[in-house]
Amino acid sequence: TLIGEESEDLWHLYNLVSKGDTVKASTIRKIQKEGSTGSVQTETKKIMITIEVKAIEYDAAGDCIRFSGKNCEENQWVKMGAHHTLDIELNNKLTIGKDCWDFMHLQALEAATDVHKTAEVAVVLIEAGTANFHLLTAVLAKDVHRVAVALPRKRLTTTGYDKAIVRFFEQVYAGIKDHINLELVKCVVLAGPGFVKDDFLTWMLQRANSSGETHILQKKGTFVPAHASCVHRQALKELLADEQVQKSISNTKAAEHLKALENFYQMVKNEPDRVCYGPRQVKEAVEKGAVSILMVADSLFRNANVATRRQYVEITETVKDVGSTVHIFSSQHVSGQQLAQLTGIAAVLRFPLPELDDIDSDAGLSGDEEEAAEKRPGFDEDADAFM
Repeated sequence: TLIGEESEDLWHLYNLVSKGDTVKASTIRKIQKEGSTGSVQTETKKIMITIEVKAIEYDAAGDCIRFSGKNCEENQWVKMGAHHTLDIELNNKLTIGKDCWDFMHLQALEAATDVHKTAEVAVVLIEAGTANFHLLTAVLAKDVHRVAVALPRKRLTTTGYDKAIVRFFEQVYAGIKDHINLELVKCVVLAGPGFVKDDFLTWMLQRANSSGETHILQKKGTFVPAHASCVHRQALKELLADEQVQKSISNTKAAEHLKALENFYQMVKNEPDRVCYGPRQVKEAVEKGAVSILMVADSLFRNANVATRRQYVEITETVKDVGSTVHIFSSQHVSGQQLAQLTGIAAVLRFPLPELDDIDSDAGLSGDEEEAAEKRPGFDEDADAFM
């Protein structure tokens, strides 16, 4: 029985529940009653229901997961086999039932209940008149706030512009206080293409000093200015690869995964026979006991084919059992999206295996070609883009 208290919990829950599992939770349902005269009345009632899950939908923006399926327990109000959709939101309680709790399920459960989980890095992408706020945890890159203020054009007398900039800075400052918990985050990156980020940081510290907001001043070392080519979400990738930012987030999960990817691409350039990617190549390397570091996207464990999912779990368990390193990347994170371009699974090897080049990196675990597999970028192209 679990209760999701924050956005990250819902993402873990999404990874935990599979088709065929049972989910029990309270829900609102319209109940039809037939009166003594034969008339039918409809009333809305809050009931407990257990469904066998047939479909799962994750709504990141609305902090909600929808489990659709059929009622599988006797119920006074709902017939056996009747369709129903459970909307699970923050602070909703639910009970999950499985035929078998395997290694990845238990790991997801452990991660979901880890009391040390926090929003590791906050990013404010800022330019004149626009600021986008993001929180990066070990598994999520979540948009949390946006500030947009229309600024007048600069003229010979800049009084109107200066007033508008201060008004904009005030709103960004309020956004930081309302949406970023400075006691939890290890780093707040202020980034953008111009000098607005630097001007804002100077203004913010002066504002905090004049208003006596000591908690901001005590955390001033947490704020790191950095260059970004734009203020849109794609800037997160270049920021996390920035050397200055990496120093500030060196002990976070995000940095750990990005470092693993960076090392992988370095190996691609320098020792290509000691890396592999794609399900078939990695499985072959695992069977030969060659894997030193395994990187897997969590989306592979949501495979609708139970047998295929089981093979991914076995690959992960085998690598872990021999003492090698396993990184589970979140498909909601910048690093996970990069790994997805390499089929979602890749490995650094203990020793060269040049024969793996004969195996198609897009081939599925069964050995067949992935249906309608899109051509993925080549190693060199990816490595250059990453570096």
